[in-house]
Amino acid sequence: MKTPAPSVWALVLALLAGCGYSFTGSSLPSHIRTIAVPVFENETLDATIAEEATAGIQDRFLEDNRLKVVREARADCVLEGRVTGYERRVYSYTPDQEPQEYIIAIVLAVVLKDRVKNRDLWSQERLQATATYAATEGTKVGQATTETAAREMAIELLAQDILAKTLEQW
Repeated sequence: MKTPAPSVWALVLALLAGCGYSFTGSSLPSHIRTIAVPVFENETLDATIAEEATAGIQDRFLEDNRLKVVREARADCVLEGRVTGYERRVYSYTPDQEPQEYIIAIVLAVVLKDRVKNRDLWSQERLQATATYAATEGTKVGQATTETAAREMAIELLAQDILAKTLEQW
């Protein structure tokens, strides 16, 4: 069996090098390794929604683990936010015109600030998520069976969206 010529090996190596693809897992600048998520401001009448939203977003970053969640004084970037809207309304009715399903809508305004370079990395004034739940507790009509579960679902959707906007390349 004859060994391929050195020029063939060079061609193979050049082709392999040219086909290389790398994904760093983040579109953030390389100096961003830590994030702080201080408690969001609350512009709604719901007393606990800002704390719930903040906790859900912090938990999502902790689960993902690509950025270390730290106190604001030690963070490379800070995610600042405001809960600008919280609404609960009837989503569907029974044939007898009784509420069958409710919808929860949570609206945030958020900005991710690069504290190292003193600039905004991204911002969005109206980031919204919704979830539905059954009007009668224990009934499975919508996405959830209680308002609390629907709130958690909407917050999880917001947290996923914020994580994607922060870390994904597309």
